[in-house]
Amino acid sequence: MRRVPPLGASDVTSDAGTSASPEGGFTYLEALIVFVFMGLMVLIAFPRLERGLVAANVRNARTLSIGLYARARSTALETGRVATLDFTSNVALITATPRLVPIAGSTLDTLGGPENLQALYGVTVTGNPSATLTVDPRGLASSNATTIYFTRMGKTDSMYVSGFGRVVK
Repeated sequence: MRRVPPLGASDVTSDAGTSASPEGGFTYLEALIVFVFMGLMVLIAFPRLERGLVAANVRNARTLSIGLYARARSTALETGRVATLDFTSNVALITATPRLVPIAGSTLDTLGGPENLQALYGVTVTGNPSATLTVDPRGLASSNATTIYFTRMGKTDSMYVSGFGRVVK
């Protein structure tokens, strides 16, 4: 017959028959196994996370550019002027002509500040046939159909603007 010790006794045994130590914890080997396992999980997950961030940055650059084009188009309609969204050296800039307030030596109004897509999202911007989108005072594109490409680390997204000024994502 097995003797049951009183509660709080120092010789408490577990069901397996080993004595329970009041100082619990992990052994060095157990901690090492956990750290190796966590390291492997990070090595597997990091490339996927990086690909996801690259795709999100390319998509965000396209979304910002669509918003900038909408601003250029609405400015052309509201003010009756020609507005231009120009991508030069990965920097997007909206201008309108003629100036509302004439200044000697300048025929352009700059609408908002320049948006450096390379600095913001790390993308390279190219266009076909050009990287300039022009909107006439009626809100129609005054250029041929244009596709703007946003590229980063092999991931590419595009913004297509028809000859009538309609944006197709």
